[in-house]
Amino acid sequence: MSTATADLHPVSGAVAPWAVSRPGGHLRLVAADERRPVPAPVRLTRRGRLTLTATAVLVLVLAFASLFNAIGPAGASSAVTVEPGTTLSQIAAEHLPDVPLSQAVVDIQRANKLSTTSVAAGQVLVIPGR
Repeated sequence: MSTATADLHPVSGAVAPWAVSRPGGHLRLVAADERRPVPAPVRLTRRGRLTLTATAVLVLVLAFASLFNAIGPAGASSAVTVEPGTTLSQIAAEHLPDVPLSQAVVDIQRANKLSTTSVAAGQVLVIPGR
């Protein structure tokens, strides 16, 4: 078994083995508020570069798409108030004459989130544009 000893009362003038001499021959204690933290260098990994590049490309694509109105409603839509005795098929035939009747009814149902073809008098329906 080994033991270590330490001299608690060093000889005056002797330098402790852990002390490093600086120019000027003295050591100075530095207060906590005087210390300057050394900033760690920013390291961007391969995954980080890929994420940064993909984000930048996505932002650019969305910016160009919004400039050219690629995102948004497909066409202008209008609103119609249902008159008493009017059916959804009649409204579809009147307002979407260039679309097959069954498709026009389905388009109006989707635009208004209707689950059936029943409509009530006074109900406002959105007619999708083409």
